[in-house]
Amino acid sequence: KNAPANFIFKKLNWPFSKFWTYWRLSWELFWHPVDKFFASNAAPLFFKGELIATIHDLGFYKNPELYHPLERIYQKIAHTLLINRADKIITPSQNTADDVVKYFPQAKNTPQSGIKKIQVIYHGYNRDEFKVLSADEKQIVKNKYNLPDKFLLYIGRLETKKNIQNLLRAFTVLQHTDYHLVLAGRPGNYGYRDIVELANHHSIKDRVHFFGYVAQVDYPVILASCDVFVFPSLFEGFGMPLLEAAACGVPMAVSDLPVLREVADTVALYFDPHQPAEIAKIIDSLLSNDDLRQQMIEAGKIRVQLFSWEKCAR
Repeated sequence: KNAPANFIFKKLNWPFSKFWTYWRLSWELFWHPVDKFFASNAAPLFFKGELIATIHDLGFYKNPELYHPLERIYQKIAHTLLINRADKIITPSQNTADDVVKYFPQAKNTPQSGIKKIQVIYHGYNRDEFKVLSADEKQIVKNKYNLPDKFLLYIGRLETKKNIQNLLRAFTVLQHTDYHLVLAGRPGNYGYRDIVELANHHSIKDRVHFFGYVAQVDYPVILASCDVFVFPSLFEGFGMPLLEAAACGVPMAVSDLPVLREVADTVALYFDPHQPAEIAKIIDSLLSNDDLRQQMIEAGKIRVQLFSWEKCAR
């Protein structure tokens, strides 16, 4: 509703649940061609103008075991078509750019010819929504959403790719704490049954809470009210929740992945996502050391100033 006057909105109806991009959108662009088209993850089959594409990640190549077989096949076909057709490619991290070149060498930048096909453009975060809350404001949020008084938080899809199984195994090690674990997000495509089974372990079932889908309006205040944000993912293309948690003044324990170090640098504590005992140790260090927590919080507030949607747009 707040779009500039020179925006045109068009609804392209399609009776089927699949292939809207490949057929309905292709048909539209065939009859009403445009000069430039921006695509993310999939592109129309028929298109005459310049195609600029964002590739968020290539996890289905790097970690195929984390994806359902049908999703792997679809993603490989979709991204092969997209990358081969794209005139320019945007990635949200250097790590993803390196993956594009690794699996699609034809997309490599060639300085000698003056062609720069791949551009790294970091995501931003919503500075108006993600901010530090006072102790009183946090208590209001906890009361409103019936949250535990002291809790660790994970927000995202609940699936194998996000490594929730090892997070739950790590939480069983933290028997000496009175913290709860809140898992907020929809069930993912792969591994949800295992997650529920692990969460029902007798030693933790009373301290693990499935929060379900979190609306965008609720997400920032719930994030800002937790004691530690945990991000145990096995693969990411960027890791925007790290920026959001840092902006909210929340210390972070995250997977030791190159892309997450690229985003968070020294403002998070890192663990091997395959080692539940190490995950537990890193989380416990944040829970038991107030000076370390405060150090991480202050460093995070400085780090996030490097990222913004304004910079991304420019």
